[in-house]
Amino acid sequence: MGMLKVKGTVRPRNLVIAAALANAAHDLPFDPVITSGNDSQHMPGSKHYTGEALDVRTRNIPADPPGLLTLLVTRLKRRLGPDYQVIVDPDHLHIERDA
Repeated sequence: MGMLKVKGTVRPRNLVIAAALANAAHDLPFDPVITSGNDSQHMPGSKHYTGEALDVRTRNIPADPPGLLTLLVTRLKRRLGPDYQVIVDPDHLHIERDA
């Protein structure tokens, strides 16, 4: 309830990820920055190439108060549900649709 759903024929699914990101971060003390969609170089078979993955910068997430990255990841996972993965890489979040 309350989650945006998109039919399988609607592209790009990145729209769902971007909406979840905006809502998950709406009251946090930083602006999320999407750094990659289907541009740039990614691993072969990456969901980026099918419009089903986004990368989000993490270096702009303040260390104080502590736990903001964890809070953002928790909110994203809750909003996106089990069809999506939120992976914390050293310098970014990788968010993709897996189903």
